Amino acid sequence: MSGKESLVKKKKKYTEHKYSTATFKISHRKLNMLGRQISGKPIDYAILQMQFSEKRASKRITSMLVLAKQHAINYKGLDPSKLTVSESWVTKGPNTHKRVEPRGRMHHGVRIHPDSRMTVILREGKTFVEKKNKVREKKLRAVRSAGLVREDVPLRNPAPMWSW
Repeated sequence: MSGKESLVKKKKKYTEHKYSTATFKISHRKLNMLGRQISGKPIDYAILQMQFSEKRASKRITSMLVLAKQHAINYKGLDPSKLTVSESWVTKGPNTHKRVEPRGRMHHGVRIHPDSRMTVILREGKTFVEKKNKVREKKLRAVRSAGLVREDVPLRNPAPMWSW
């Protein structure tokens, strides 16, 4: 019996999905702005942000997020209503696009066109409603009464004599 039980594989429970764009021609600083914009947001909200962004790279990021969401749902079985972009980062790619830049007096320089890529990690996080309820409960727990005012206790630190 133990031999047959060992042959049966247990299905692995995935908790995250990592996905990235291909390397494309854009500055890592420009791409990092978009990465900071979507990091920590629910996946549907991040896709919506990229659809209405005016940045040139937002179209690629949108398609990457949609694909990452589909892969996380279909291949890893993550819950689509709880998916959030837990991390996003940008890395520099290889500087393969180098051009000669002519300068005055027979000098020249090398102009480098930057490449970069964005990587995201999707995890099942708390939904927007759950986060809102947690903040509300925390604020309710922090509410305290003003306290009792005891009038029969003498002043602890009276001012010397006249106070006008």
